[in-house]
Amino acid sequence: MNMEKLQTVLVANRGEIAVRICRTAKKLGVKTIAVYSEADAASQHVRDASEAVLLPGSNATAYTDEEAILKIAKEKGAEAIIPGYGFLSENAPFARQVIEAGLIWVGPSPEAIEAFGVKHTARDLAAKADVPIVPGTKGLVEDEEAATTQAEQIGFPVMLKATGGGGGMGLITCNNTKEVREGFKMVQSRGQTLFKNPGVFIERYFPASHHIEVQVFGNGLGQAVHFGERECSIQRRHQKVIEECPSPFVERHPELRQRLGDAAVRLSESIKYGSAGTVEYLVDDKTGDFFFLEMNTRLQVEHGITELCYDVDLVEMMLKQADAQLAGKGGIEGSTLKRMQPSKPSGAAIEARVYAENPLRDYAPSPGLLQKVAWKDVPGSRVDTWVFTGSRITPNYDPLIAKAMAHSQDRSETIVRMKALLTGSLIAGPPNNLEFLVQILDDLRFAYGDTMTNFLQDFKFAPHAIDVISAGAYTLIQDLPGRPTVGKGIPHSGPMDGMAFQIANMLVGNSRGTEGLEITLSGPELRFVGSAIVALCGAPMEATLDGEEFPMWTNVKIGAGQRLKIGKTTAGGCRSYLAIHGGLPAVADYFGSKSTSPLVAIGGYQGRQLAPGDLLQIKADLPTDIETVTLPERLRLSYKTDWEISAMVGPHDEGYFAPEDIKMIYDTKWKVSHNASRSGIRLVGPIPKWARKDGGEGGAHPSNLVEYGYPLGTLNWTGDDPCIFPVDCPNFGGFTSSTTVVRADWWKLGQLKAGNTLKYVRIGLEDALRKRKRNDKFLDSIEQAIQENSGFQKIDNLQAGHVDYHQCDIGKAVVWEKAATADTPQVRYRQGGDDHVLVEYGNESFDLNHRCRVTALENALNSSSTPQVIKGNLYNTVGCCTTLLIYYNGAMLPRSELVSHLQRIEEGFGDLRSTKVPTRIFKLPISFESKLQDEATQRYMTNQRPHAPYLPDNLSFVAKNNAFTAQQLKDIYLTGQFMAVVVGFFCGNTVSLPVDPRQRMNAPKMNPSRVFTPEGTVGWAGSCMSIYPVDSPGGYQMTGRTVPCFDYYAQKPGFKNPWIFRDFDILTYYQVSERELDDLLAKFRAGKFTFEYDDVEFDMADHNKMLQDSAEEVKKIRAKQAEAQEEMTKAENESFARWQKEKAESKVDESTVERLLDDANITSVEAPVDANVWKVEVKEGDTLQEGSVVVILEAMKLEIAVKTPDAAAADNARLRVEKLLVKPGDTVTAGGRLALLKKE
Repeated sequence: MNMEKLQTVLVANRGEIAVRICRTAKKLGVKTIAVYSEADAASQHVRDASEAVLLPGSNATAYTDEEAILKIAKEKGAEAIIPGYGFLSENAPFARQVIEAGLIWVGPSPEAIEAFGVKHTARDLAAKADVPIVPGTKGLVEDEEAATTQAEQIGFPVMLKATGGGGGMGLITCNNTKEVREGFKMVQSRGQTLFKNPGVFIERYFPASHHIEVQVFGNGLGQAVHFGERECSIQRRHQKVIEECPSPFVERHPELRQRLGDAAVRLSESIKYGSAGTVEYLVDDKTGDFFFLEMNTRLQVEHGITELCYDVDLVEMMLKQADAQLAGKGGIEGSTLKRMQPSKPSGAAIEARVYAENPLRDYAPSPGLLQKVAWKDVPGSRVDTWVFTGSRITPNYDPLIAKAMAHSQDRSETIVRMKALLTGSLIAGPPNNLEFLVQILDDLRFAYGDTMTNFLQDFKFAPHAIDVISAGAYTLIQDLPGRPTVGKGIPHSGPMDGMAFQIANMLVGNSRGTEGLEITLSGPELRFVGSAIVALCGAPMEATLDGEEFPMWTNVKIGAGQRLKIGKTTAGGCRSYLAIHGGLPAVADYFGSKSTSPLVAIGGYQGRQLAPGDLLQIKADLPTDIETVTLPERLRLSYKTDWEISAMVGPHDEGYFAPEDIKMIYDTKWKVSHNASRSGIRLVGPIPKWARKDGGEGGAHPSNLVEYGYPLGTLNWTGDDPCIFPVDCPNFGGFTSSTTVVRADWWKLGQLKAGNTLKYVRIGLEDALRKRKRNDKFLDSIEQAIQENSGFQKIDNLQAGHVDYHQCDIGKAVVWEKAATADTPQVRYRQGGDDHVLVEYGNESFDLNHRCRVTALENALNSSSTPQVIKGNLYNTVGCCTTLLIYYNGAMLPRSELVSHLQRIEEGFGDLRSTKVPTRIFKLPISFESKLQDEATQRYMTNQRPHAPYLPDNLSFVAKNNAFTAQQLKDIYLTGQFMAVVVGFFCGNTVSLPVDPRQRMNAPKMNPSRVFTPEGTVGWAGSCMSIYPVDSPGGYQMTGRTVPCFDYYAQKPGFKNPWIFRDFDILTYYQVSERELDDLLAKFRAGKFTFEYDDVEFDMADHNKMLQDSAEEVKKIRAKQAEAQEEMTKAENESFARWQKEKAESKVDESTVERLLDDANITSVEAPVDANVWKVEVKEGDTLQEGSVVVILEAMKLEIAVKTPDAAAADNARLRVEKLLVKPGDTVTAGGRLALLKKE
């Protein structure tokens, strides 16, 4: 359906209307140029357009930048500009500029826009065309006195209107002269501010009236047609909420349609109106009299329902009108247009405007991430939208998510279809109005079509939801089992204490894994807007319901309007769980789980902890047969301050730690550091002696290793510092792991609190599985007792029948090994608790032959030849350069059976040194210049560490550390091939190794790590290169920047999963300037960047020949590198010691902190995230109020104000700053103490 002249049109808009225009333009064969702001880079219209151009300036002003838009249109060869609605659509001066530039303005003439843009002159035009107008002033009123006089003459109630107004802005209804006096200056001021026109006129206000509008289309030559009317009476603050075509009122008064339409056509033809427009009327419900309100000289938001009822494409007509103008015809031929005049509508259509808005905050816009968007497929439905899963509603623009439309031949059926569309669709993210819209459809007045402009004035709506008044210290949404099967840097997640979590769900009648709230240290205050059944289980916490004590371990029905306030922990343990019957249905799942991983902003509510103002939808219909159940105290879990936790031999107990180190680990009463979180629990205690002098190719410290997969629950050693890895830990790294907590005791890890002690109890595999089975039986018995209402008398508590865990063999770190042969490398199977086996090839050297074997093993495990009993119980695998971590269900799959299968696979491999591995070679841009990286380095020097050999130029440091020049290092990037040896850590971080050993290097990480690294950073640390997938903390030396390798929702081209790269992919680079990279990054964010790669085979025989041929040259390179690294290590040691001394001189002694915390009136202010201290806003001795800002942190380029804890100011107690623990420039971790406050 080609046009005569029009080939390219610029779409000067955003959101759903831009998408809508692009759709029709594509159908007509017209090329579209989209414009977009930075906030809209990932918007659908950017992807749908033939070409997209980023607008200059701020997000707020981008779409009204007339000069920029006109310039883009000219540069891109557009013949026309179509404005849609809003922004520049009714800007007559801009329309005139477009025409003067020789382009077509796809809309009415500037003169028409001006004539109808001023309301009092529009009234005059209507009167001249014999269109009834609302009784009112003949022109503008000059002052308050004139306004009151005119209002009295017209008769109350009246409406004061800004003559330049529109969209419901600049209007006030007045019932008496006093209100007129008060409102006049307000309307005048709004008119000047919003529309640059202070003029005010007055009209009679009809409280029992309908807002009905007629769709017109003119050809600019004196002919016009209309496409019936729309009922738009359901409005809030003069903004339409639901529209209908045809109007139910007009359907009851069929003669009115002809009169409304004729008047609209008469008005349009009187000024030779061209393009689409809408004539709006006020219709008296009692008499059926109608009065002209205004004419909108643009396409209306609600035009879609007219299209459904009249089988017309209004955007197509607008473009054909523009095409006719471009061809010199002036417009669509008159007789052709008149033949399009319909006689009546076909069926009935309804549109509901779906907004991101919070009904509990007076429908205030609710910006945020749309974590899932799924529209129900209903016959006759149409959804005009610009969003998809992963879109973000920004505060810069109208929060319209979509226009949901339904059509059928019968209005009653259309209502049914619309309800099915709204109730069956899911928009998970910030609050929206879906439930509000459904309640309108359920209203009897709507069913009868009795919808007037006052419809919503007395409409009562209360969502079935929980309103978060205050969020507590750290409240997250979690479900069970989390995401154990995903990997690739997507954390396991799930509740830290799965035992209490499951019992809470049982008590409220949920399945055990249903999502609920995990509450750490102190809890939230929640207002239940709808009734609910809840249970609070876990560590003892203060809790009240409307001020009365709230029982734990009991299911409680909470009525609408009640407030549940959960305070701080009162004894041992640090986490409790609030289960809600039916869970949280509007929270999106991510890879099948609703669990939150805040470290990587995944899952839960907006990927973060709860915050005040969040709205959690809950189930509307509660069961009536759930009886009150309280779990007896004897069956409740015991939460201590001194813990014994069962653990098995870890993967590196032997050969890495000295024998006395292992004894020390089990003999020590470890203290839990204040750095205890879901991603790591640091312990304070003795330092190991180690069995090695260094980490070989893994690094200089004996704790270093070539990267491998981390077992959950393991004790990981970062240098001499031990840290337990719980559910949100990274899935691989390069530090040794010893003692591993057994799965049956994972729940205890979730209750370890800063200052607690921990003693490991060593057990073997059989005992670990027996203990796990006992936990399962305990939970099964409780669930059965609740479901059957049979009581708990026959259930033993979890500690009953305690087993002596020293009776069976505790095992060794290596459960099976095979020596190297001439054709195969050494292989060892190491244990990692009762759910992990680590397969290790060779002797910890970066050898791609080993990575080839790891890949072959991983493929074999996932192949059809693996028995289902094994494959069905494999959670995940983590392949690294020399190892494969296998995470499996140890309760269902005996380790011996898994090991036997692995041995059989191994025996079948034989010699793989000449194999050919299918892979992909990527061509990636790289810039060695980056303003963002320079700024990150400067912030690091200002806020973290002022001096180090790697500062201020990371790239030069890495080069010098390896006896290269900076240019030689750049040449390595530009000529080398980098094999992806592992994808994971967090968010698909890709670690790769140069294929050619002559290009391999080594570099230490920054110490401490940065709190901010720009996405796409190409870094180097250890022996590997890494691409940072998202903005994040990090320690790799920043050597360049490329395009990021992660897309949370896999929406961009080339992403089948959120991570683009796979193990064994080969990365190559070509150099671009910083500006060129910025352009490519803009394309990436807009979904316009395509990764270049070729499918190839990597020939291991060729690779091994190259290794053999270059062996002597590599030796010489390593010798030079060793000399350079020795020199740089010395410089780093000196710099680090100097920096530590500088810090120590101002550091508060830890014993002082511990002594102060013994006082019950002392409370600590803690950092919510890893960050730098930017400002300290108080002094020691200051008296603070609740909510006072104590410290301002800087993290990820954000300023975070840390305030006094809610619970600290209970009972209106005053708070005095007892001790400041940080100063500007300090680095703190999540949970780290910033200050101590004392209640007075």
